[in-house]
Amino acid sequence: MTLQMHMGRRGRASDAGNVVVEAAILAPLFMLFLAGLLIAMRIQHGSAVVSQAAADAARQASISRTAGQAQAAAAASARATLRNRGLHCTPQVRLDVSGFHRPAGRNATVGAQVTCHIRLADLGLPGLPGSRTVTRERLSPIDPYRG
Repeated sequence: MTLQMHMGRRGRASDAGNVVVEAAILAPLFMLFLAGLLIAMRIQHGSAVVSQAAADAARQASISRTAGQAQAAAAASARATLRNRGLHCTPQVRLDVSGFHRPAGRNATVGAQVTCHIRLADLGLPGLPGSRTVTRERLSPIDPYRG
């Protein structure tokens, strides 16, 4: 019985070093997983904010009276949405204002396309690309009584 107790103690003592080896192997993998998760979350958040900016730009353009006013309103709205949601980028806003050429009282839409470069370099992870480009498009019906 004494021999078995002695063997049991020695068996447990030799297992103690395995925890250090396992931690040394798994810790970098866990850190890599967390870094990937952080990058995915940044891109997903940026995509959602750019999508909201495109919807807001299309809506602001659709309630404008002229195509010229629509362009100014859409760009200002997209910038405000991005700034208010914490995404620091200068958006490129493109509008399809062909619906403004239809006579008042007829159904038409305006389309807004917002492109933004989401910075990844500020995450502080080595080897990341500088930015990721996200483009989203949304449509909004033009007010038929705009005239």
